[in-house]
Amino acid sequence: MTIKPFKLERFYTIHEFTAEYLLCSSDCESMSVRDVLSLENGALEKFQDLWLGYTETKGNPFLREDISSLYNTITPNDLLVCAGAQEPIFLFSQAILKPEDEVIVQFPCYQSVQSIPESIGCKVLDWTVRYENKKFVFNINDLKKLVSNKTKVIYLNTPHNPTGFHFSKREQLEIIEIARKNNIIIFCDEVYRELEHKPEYTIPAFADIYENGVSLGVMSKAYGLPGLRIGWIATKSQKIIENIEILKEYTTICNSGPSEFLAGIGLRNRKSILERNLKIVEKNIALLDHFFIKYSDLFSWDKPNSGPIGFVKINFDEDDMAFSERVIKKKNILLLPGEIYDYKGFFRIGFGRKNMPEALEKFEEFITENLIK
Repeated sequence: MTIKPFKLERFYTIHEFTAEYLLCSSDCESMSVRDVLSLENGALEKFQDLWLGYTETKGNPFLREDISSLYNTITPNDLLVCAGAQEPIFLFSQAILKPEDEVIVQFPCYQSVQSIPESIGCKVLDWTVRYENKKFVFNINDLKKLVSNKTKVIYLNTPHNPTGFHFSKREQLEIIEIARKNNIIIFCDEVYRELEHKPEYTIPAFADIYENGVSLGVMSKAYGLPGLRIGWIATKSQKIIENIEILKEYTTICNSGPSEFLAGIGLRNRKSILERNLKIVEKNIALLDHFFIKYSDLFSWDKPNSGPIGFVKINFDEDDMAFSERVIKKKNILLLPGEIYDYKGFFRIGFGRKNMPEALEKFEEFITENLIK
């Protein structure tokens, strides 16, 4: 296959492990293996006795039982466990799409939902976010205009990376009505699900309420356990599950047994993990709100109601990539420029980590030294 370099992952490969401060992290505060094992009595002994043989291609049955608890109607048989979120995105696209299919992508987006369909020979149409009155909006009428009798899949992401936008229940139902009327699959990246800042912002998983809905989940983001490399596909369509499973036998075949074991502990104890992460988010977002009010002449941001990331507009005359490079050069702080998403004039900021206040303090030093005249 011929595919474009992954701009975001290339950027992180270069900078993530050399920058002192990550002010653009997309995940929440992580944990050590010791921390995870301490969540359940007897877990350490069971972990030490774990048999390191092959695991089931579809995922450990007990883990699939734990994952199914995240949903209302999804059963363990409606799940396929994969390596992180990238593998299921790749496998779904390869299993479902054919050349000349049309797909609609909520844009800006995680690049693989664009680049993989393009590499297959699909026509990719962008449902582009509007920035109106300092707010991000995905206009449903814009989506309707993109749909045709060739539309095979609508790729969604809610809560949305990088803007932080999250669909309301009404908007979700409108999208499903459009898809159902045209027999379109909805593939929704829901990796920030369960990290809504208030319960009223919660919406159902697309896989729970739409017969052609496919929900993507992962341990990396809301739960802060990216090192486990455990993600999953949830859908009521057994045909989709089977087609992806067949392709998985050409990629990872099965998952890491230790990772599946630790992921199960994390999910069974997710309420305490989420409570901790939401407290971090709540504290950090209050600091950011104050910060962007203070520097409103320089930056604008649409405060998210879900997830640990937001997209900040630059209000002065400087390219976002050049600005980000200046910040990392002078203060060793990593921002994610909008150019990485092909959406210039913005940068992504992350607020799910404990050390964000320290990073923000350093960022303010940069501002006062370089932008305040």
